[in-house]
Amino acid sequence: MSVSQERHYSIALVEWEEGGNGIGEAIYHELIGLGHCPTYFRVGSTIPDNVEVLFLYGPFGKYLSALRQLEYIPAEQRPTVVFWNTEGLPDPKIPWPIVNTISTCRSQIGQFEASDKTWLRSLADKPPLSLLETGLTRFRYLGDFFYAKKKGWLDVFADISAVYAEFFNKRGLPTIVAPFGAFSDWYADLDLERDIDVLWMGKRATKRRSRMLDQLREKLSVQEVKIHMVDNVENPFVFDEERTHLLNRTKITLNLLRTWYDENTLRICMAAPNRSLVVSEPLLAHVPHYEAGIHYASAPTIDKLAETILYYLEHTDERLRIVENAYQLLTTTLTMGNSIKTIMEAVNKARIVAVGQE
Repeated sequence: MSVSQERHYSIALVEWEEGGNGIGEAIYHELIGLGHCPTYFRVGSTIPDNVEVLFLYGPFGKYLSALRQLEYIPAEQRPTVVFWNTEGLPDPKIPWPIVNTISTCRSQIGQFEASDKTWLRSLADKPPLSLLETGLTRFRYLGDFFYAKKKGWLDVFADISAVYAEFFNKRGLPTIVAPFGAFSDWYADLDLERDIDVLWMGKRATKRRSRMLDQLREKLSVQEVKIHMVDNVENPFVFDEERTHLLNRTKITLNLLRTWYDENTLRICMAAPNRSLVVSEPLLAHVPHYEAGIHYASAPTIDKLAETILYYLEHTDERLRIVENAYQLLTTTLTMGNSIKTIMEAVNKARIVAVGQE
């Protein structure tokens, strides 16, 4: 069987108790569209019998317990494991030896919590280790990835970010790039009046982003421009059709990062196909498809965000030009379907290599 030949697989797709932002539903839909047969799988449950692929994404919780089950499955029956990392990494300015040490230790603490040895679980439940239960999350993600790779549990590893993929590849974890893309259920052309000048959707989350929001609101209010806040404080979060309706009313969707180095393009995938211009602080090249001034508007510096927003509110033709470019990119090339196809092509190759002449 040649690598170019496609196969359709039975797939166990992780279903997280919390988090996901509709990502799981999009993956499920696109897998079906590619001819595969997915079923949902909770991390705390037994891996379903006779599935050929275990598909994890996020992470939005602890998942190593699921992968440990692989040790009790005969090699010839073991599913191919794919993990699509959609979460951030620790600050890249921190030297790798420090990051590696913290990540390894944080992952080990998580393994104590799941141990079948009572004394280890007890150790993890008491200070100082218990204080890390909800801390250093990004370090835990990283440590868990490398631990799973060392154990031979990961067959295909993908990342939404080209920057993060380079990070993993340089450190011995082969990684393919599969960026977020638009999903058909996330957008529609409702032909509504754009009566919202600027929209913010999401948690404040960090002091950095909260400070930026407050400063920006103050600057824009002087010009009598209001930011419509959907932060689950001033207004509740919106999802699905309600979110699409809101974005169809919005001229500009604001993009601010939790940290300076974050990958944050899911907001673009939701706003741009609804023809709302994304105005952002400067971004790293996580997704090289996006060009500032072509597919989104980037302020030259954070201090120039208000000025940039006001410019595009006043220059409608330029705003609509960028909006149309972004719409075309995200509905034809940079789609969720294409990214899932890229991942499943890698799965297909991995299975062929694993079983030889399957």
